[in-house]
Amino acid sequence: MAVSRSAQGWLALQLGLGLVWCGLLALQAPAEGELGPTGPQVFQMLVVAGWLPSIALACWQRQHRRWRWLIISDLLGAAALLVLAFTLYLPLFFFNVAWFLPLALMPRGLLAEILMRGLARLTDPGP
Repeated sequence: MAVSRSAQGWLALQLGLGLVWCGLLALQAPAEGELGPTGPQVFQMLVVAGWLPSIALACWQRQHRRWRWLIISDLLGAAALLVLAFTLYLPLFFFNVAWFLPLALMPRGLLAEILMRGLARLTDPGP
């Protein structure tokens, strides 16, 4: 199945937003020697356990870019990540599951669509 350049750009933007958000969250982690995981540990935890599972959602959203579907899928994706964090990940990460809350609450599908439409307006030569 051929994927248009716009759809590829949208997918790259959506996944890139997730990686940037993981990096920004990791910057808030305690410094080495303080209580809790360090920034690189938080980044690795969020990417592997939060961002990688969201690739399937991003691929689905790429094909369903209407506002209603983006809102619904972002909400369901956030709920699924939170349920996963507070059930399966809780024994693995203990109190560090709190890092998944801001990751889950970022509506990446909506933000990617808003940014793509804004970029399209900027690059459109107009009448």
